[in-house]
Amino acid sequence: MRTPKVAVAAGILTSALALSACVPPGVACPAIGFVLSDPVVIEIDPDLVGGGSVAACLGDDCEPALVASVDPGKWEVPQEPPYAPQDTIGLYLGAGIRVAIVDAAGATIRDEWFEIPFTSSSDGVCPGPVEVQPVVVT
Repeated sequence: MRTPKVAVAAGILTSALALSACVPPGVACPAIGFVLSDPVVIEIDPDLVGGGSVAACLGDDCEPALVASVDPGKWEVPQEPPYAPQDTIGLYLGAGIRVAIVDAAGATIRDEWFEIPFTSSSDGVCPGPVEVQPVVVT
């Protein structure tokens, strides 16, 4: 009856070896959390919006709220209610934003979910500081 124990031990050893390949030997990643708390920038051609408005929200199943333009073709969505849940502490990589463009008559022109792009200054071994890039709606 030692066969099941040997199989379990072999499985554990195989899993440990596979997981140890995630980070090269001798590399220790710093335990620093990088909080992405800046507003998410949306860039839209002003001609697409025309006399209408832009609404946005962060997170799954959110309801877009109107966003004021900070420059022609540029909107900034803060990470606070009504754009994000009350308990938001920053974006996570792979986060998304829902953007809705409404024309002057109140009809929805676009209502789409976009992944928020980012760049990383990491050396590729450990996750590093990232910079959130603008979400470009075309």
